[in-house]
Amino acid sequence: MPSFHFKVLVWLLFLMPAAAAQDEPFDEGARLAQRLATRQEVLKGQKDGAEARVREQALLTYRLARRRELGFMSSPESRREDAEAADLALTSLGKGLSETRTLIEELAHVRAERVALDRARSQRVEPLADAGESLRRFARPVRGAMVGVPGIRRDGPTGTELRRDGIELLARLNEPVRAVAAGVIRRVENLPQGGYAVVTQHPAGWVSVLSGLRGVVVAPGEPVELGQVLGLAGRNLDGAAVISLELWRIRRSVDPRDVVRDLPRR
Repeated sequence: MPSFHFKVLVWLLFLMPAAAAQDEPFDEGARLAQRLATRQEVLKGQKDGAEARVREQALLTYRLARRRELGFMSSPESRREDAEAADLALTSLGKGLSETRTLIEELAHVRAERVALDRARSQRVEPLADAGESLRRFARPVRGAMVGVPGIRRDGPTGTELRRDGIELLARLNEPVRAVAAGVIRRVENLPQGGYAVVTQHPAGWVSVLSGLRGVVVAPGEPVELGQVLGLAGRNLDGAAVISLELWRIRRSVDPRDVVRDLPRR
């Protein structure tokens, strides 16, 4: 659900209270990653447009060159104008090829920067829990198998690279979806692709985001306990009952496999 992941990132930037935001460091890496993703999308559009213009210019240049070669114009004045048009087309074609080459190189550079940034962010080691506190502090929202893990993946129909920040768990249709820890409901969002997302604030700066729900029975501002029912598992666009779980701490995504009980470690 790529559109949801982008919306969740935006929500989380404004989710924390103002007083807490002053004490918590902003994840500069996340902001840079978003900028690089936007830059890559813009460059790809510019490159595709430049390549289309080069193809059109190349066809025009070929036609003018052949017209000049075959001598369709009988008068000297017309032949001179035809030659000037062919030379101008060649010059424009050269400029278009140069522009396209520059865009291709810049796009490759941005892609390399995104890969390096993702690698660096995944290798950052920060404490995920307070001293003496078990890392396995969260519970499963549903009992099904894990069918999706965090990371970069490529969308088949569009070829676009998408980032998944959480895990996906296979559920049974209408199975109760439970709170992964005690906390306070911050948001209940109606998703564009259908279903709901429930954002819960937990102690020590943790935030959980559960999506793919239907029949939500909690509201913003309501306290919840560990294992409390939030709603029911609904179907995604593919017709499967899949629940997505993201965990964040201090505005930084945390792999749920590191902190959720009964999940395989990486």
